Amino acid sequence: MFPIINIFGFKVASYGLINLIAFAVGIITACFRAKKYEISPEQEFLMLVHALIGAIVGGKLLYLISKLGEIWDYKAIIFKNMNNFTAYMEGGFVFYGGLIGGLTAAFMYCRYYKKPAIRMIEISVPSIPLMHGIGRIGCFMAGCCYGIPTKSKLSVIYTNSIAAPNGIPFFPVQLLEAGVNFILFILLMVYAKKWRKPYKMLGLYLVLYSIERFFLEFLRGDSIRGIYGGMSLSQWLSLFIVLPIGMLLFSSRHLKSKMQ
Repeated sequence: MFPIINIFGFKVASYGLINLIAFAVGIITACFRAKKYEISPEQEFLMLVHALIGAIVGGKLLYLISKLGEIWDYKAIIFKNMNNFTAYMEGGFVFYGGLIGGLTAAFMYCRYYKKPAIRMIEISVPSIPLMHGIGRIGCFMAGCCYGIPTKSKLSVIYTNSIAAPNGIPFFPVQLLEAGVNFILFILLMVYAKKWRKPYKMLGLYLVLYSIERFFLEFLRGDSIRGIYGGMSLSQWLSLFIVLPIGMLLFSSRHLKSKMQ
């Protein structure tokens, strides 16, 4: 589509710009909601900045873990010079790694500064699918995270993509995932209108997103994250880690009834 866009004479990578917009919108939304829960918007902002750093590190780390076999096979090329190493490190990210890294960083920030971790994190939960949905539009424009080849009239053909093979009709799964994430954002905002016990919001998000991701992966055409036993890494994580944890958080009765 449009991996590079021209803004007032400056060439800007659409993926980076749209993700920057996504982060800004998500952070503003969370900070606005913070007032309702008697949390300082400034503290919410600082927590989210730390969470963003954790998300970047976690997403890259899980991607590299998923590519350990490839790194070992091509180590002579990858580590031959700094340019090869840099090019490889600029590869993909795994969303689940970013989610884990972001939540971990947020918890660490709150614990270190003695802030109400669960309350502050759950305030920002609806912002996650909002940012993710906007970010997927960036993926669509850049051509990454592309869909399966299709003969459908809904297909998209890239001509100057930096990630997807050009000249082949693909299903625009990025736009579908963006739409589903926007619906998830709305559902979470409606759910948040009433006071909920701790972990309910986070648990509901993990349950719904893991189901969403599991089925949408069947429409993904890129195998950058690896395929194991006929399913992608994200599908395995959805089934055996994220979905069970989400169900536990959402349904558990032994968790504290008041926000910490």
